Amino acid sequence: MAENGSLFELGIMARATWNLHSLNNEGTVGNVSEPRTVMLANGDKTDGISGEMLKHIHSYFMWMLESDKSHFCQACQNMHPQKADENPLVTGVQTDREISADKKPKVAMEKAIVSCTLCDLHGFLVQRPTISRSSTLEFGWVIGIPGNTHRDIHMHARHWMGGREVPEGGEEVTEEAPERVARKVAAQMIYHRPTRSGIYAVISVFQPWRIGLNEMDYHYVVGKNERKRRCELALEAYKATFAHPEGAMDTTRLPHIENFEGAIIISKTNFPAPVLSPLQDDYAEKARNLAEKMELEIVSFTNIEQFCDAITELKELQPWTLQMPTS
Repeated sequence: MAENGSLFELGIMARATWNLHSLNNEGTVGNVSEPRTVMLANGDKTDGISGEMLKHIHSYFMWMLESDKSHFCQACQNMHPQKADENPLVTGVQTDREISADKKPKVAMEKAIVSCTLCDLHGFLVQRPTISRSSTLEFGWVIGIPGNTHRDIHMHARHWMGGREVPEGGEEVTEEAPERVARKVAAQMIYHRPTRSGIYAVISVFQPWRIGLNEMDYHYVVGKNERKRRCELALEAYKATFAHPEGAMDTTRLPHIENFEGAIIISKTNFPAPVLSPLQDDYAEKARNLAEKMELEIVSFTNIEQFCDAITELKELQPWTLQMPTS
């Protein structure tokens, strides 16, 4: 990687080989859980994991890795999904008579960004005053490479040892003891759960230049050191997200991570980091050629260890700062 400087954006393109997981499902019909299915431009149907799931995993690891939870608002300290909409510092602006109506959105946005790292980086929506912040982190669908995914449905049974008991007095379970019958039927059941394995295309974009930026007037409301701290936290969470993805059913279907390979395109000036889909077999070569033409940096990795090393080096960079004319 080139010498230190500023980090404007980064784009991650990778192929992940995950075995025997069930990280994301459509839902449950009866006693059968259905896996996610997505359709590609050519009509192929394949396995998928939503970007919402990856974003949730990343935000959870940001929360976990932050030892001082006071850097989060009251809602995010408890991982409340409404975030800034449950932050009294933000919602209280609506009823503050000392703040004029035209300034309420700007003030509320500033309070939300300043008071919470998670709201700043992962975005939020507030009802009153009506404001919204787009996430600085973006995740696409994790898409199974056609021809490289496998699915199966496994039957499981839940047993209750107490079902072998008889009512008090030693009688057998009969019509005179219907409550025992009801307990027995409710406690034992058969259900079907999906298991999936495959090679998956992964894409993500991170925009450090927007950390601490109030986009109501495009001025930073968080200092340089705090912006860097938040950036480092987000980068650390990337490591955890792909080294230990925690999604649906991971208590019994924790993914066997076989490989994680790809490239990171790094933009140090105000040019967006491009991402090419790893659905293409030659995506890495195309990404390298594109980065060279656009005078961007690119770092390749062939396993999760090299990916983490590349992310660690990026932590040395200061988030790029937008320069606005002074009035």
